[in-house]
Amino acid sequence: MKDRILKELERKYKSVRKSRHKILVDRLEKEIISTFEYSSDYVDAGGLTKFAAGIVQLVAEGYLTPLATSKQYKTTRLNSAYWLCETASSLTSWSEADMLRVLDSRLLKLDYYKNHPEEQSELIWSYIERVYNFLRTANDRMYVTREERSLELFDQEKWLSEDEGYQFLSRIGVTLDSLKAVIVRELFESYIHTQGPVRCILISENHSFYDSAKRLVQQGKPVCGITPDMLIYGEGWKIVRSLLYLQESKVDTSQAEILYVGDTDKTGWDIYGNLKLKYTGLNLHLALPVYIQMIGHAKNSYTYLKEQQPCPPFHLEIVTQEFAEEPDLLAFLMQLLAENRRIPQEVLNYEVMARLEEA
Repeated sequence: MKDRILKELERKYKSVRKSRHKILVDRLEKEIISTFEYSSDYVDAGGLTKFAAGIVQLVAEGYLTPLATSKQYKTTRLNSAYWLCETASSLTSWSEADMLRVLDSRLLKLDYYKNHPEEQSELIWSYIERVYNFLRTANDRMYVTREERSLELFDQEKWLSEDEGYQFLSRIGVTLDSLKAVIVRELFESYIHTQGPVRCILISENHSFYDSAKRLVQQGKPVCGITPDMLIYGEGWKIVRSLLYLQESKVDTSQAEILYVGDTDKTGWDIYGNLKLKYTGLNLHLALPVYIQMIGHAKNSYTYLKEQQPCPPFHLEIVTQEFAEEPDLLAFLMQLLAENRRIPQEVLNYEVMARLEEA
């Protein structure tokens, strides 16, 4: 956790600074949580306990210094604020001897970091040393997944799948193949209800709705007026990666309309915005008839169970443009935004949707 905190601080404030910065611990913790794919991953990684231990380590190393007057942070012994020192690292520039040793091997490049000494942090050098040592014995190593190699070399299983990890490898002239790492995609759960071509696909963010929709389709009933040939369980954010499999399947995506439905909340809109921008070649739209029924059957709106990151404006704009086809739907969306509330998919359970088709 200490390295994750250090990396986030250096990302935000750079590794070499001419002035100190005030760090608010509550804001820093939120930023650290956002570096995990799910907030539950933060809890699994040790949560507040490990976060506090990381801060304590950085204070002991002189990286952070307590403010003279500061309140206690939550239930920890941490202060609520610290100073981030002028020099972010005890190694303000790398040893010429160390760099020559690495360069002589011709296993990786250091041109970028030689031209950008402000990026020569202790953390980055530790990564270079690990990659260098790995490459020296790479011929004796076996291929593993990207996430497994990322954990081994960088103490973070998702780092090599993030922009920062890609950028680091590019700067030192190393590829995933050099690291004997492969990308393994996770197949989504799906159900096909046709022997012919798939013309309509319905993706559900949540499993409960997917399961209820599957029961309806198996009985020959539509789902809120939609008759899908194929159902996909998106599993939250996982669908942004796993939808690649659809293009590798026997489904002719050029002939299929793909409809997406998720919770009517910031995360649901963010997921859809990501999908829409990543898969521009697909005929992908929001399942508006389902959203209409969700809003119609919600007895009330709900508060967020956890604090949510704002949905990026360009993702929200994609949603509002599609909701504009239904003025009442758009008005309700804007109301939810203003009140910071949400409607979960579970308002449409199997019983509700079955009765809709009987009406």
